[in-house]
Amino acid sequence: MQREPAWRWLAAAAGLAVALAAYGMGSRLSAAASRPAPVIIRAPIAERVLALTFDDGPTARWTPKILRVLRQSHIPATFFVIGRQAERYPALVAQEVRDGMEVGSHGYNHLGLFGRSAAVVAAEVEQAQQAIVAAGAPAPTLYRMPAGIYDQTALSVLGGLHYVVVGWSIDPRDWRHRYTAAAMATLVENQAEPGAIIIFHDGPTGGPATVEAVQQLIPVLQREGYRFLTVSAMVKLVKGRL
Repeated sequence: MQREPAWRWLAAAAGLAVALAAYGMGSRLSAAASRPAPVIIRAPIAERVLALTFDDGPTARWTPKILRVLRQSHIPATFFVIGRQAERYPALVAQEVRDGMEVGSHGYNHLGLFGRSAAVVAAEVEQAQQAIVAAGAPAPTLYRMPAGIYDQTALSVLGGLHYVVVGWSIDPRDWRHRYTAAAMATLVENQAEPGAIIIFHDGPTGGPATVEAVQQLIPVLQREGYRFLTVSAMVKLVKGRL
């Protein structure tokens, strides 16, 4: 079993090449014919770019507030949507798309994919994709593992379905509700580095401190010379520099 917070960036050129090649392909592949999905926790780039990501939504309470902050700041972000939440709030998924956000998959039932059969993994992933597309988003190519847990079976199935698995390199643990907005914003600022991927939550475990932290840290990081990209835009930027 592997847990995402313990991951390190796969720095080997071959690993990055696999990630970029998988991202650039235009059609789904059979699980039997493809390599395991590549895993990315940060982008290996010197340019001061970051990716804001949000998990577990959409929710009527927190997603609109997060979107409002991002719109006001003209910041794109990547939302890893749960399929059943997309079915419940399709208009919010559609709003994310209209606002220029990227929509990735976080599974249909937020199911941890460690120790599951290939059939169970495929059903979880494909049902989520159907729900996300039905809500008005493009078919996702990015997948975030619930709890950051996965095994080789999960990676093989996701690779066969042409996904790139996206982890995170900065985690303010907003879902714990133990930290103030200022503390979370400071943590992100202190850990910021080129190519970092930051995880927040707009799902049921979100809260006002999450919204406030995002609102506080955007101008701070911009003053430090950072700009914000979606995960896929950051990957493309890396690809363009190779």
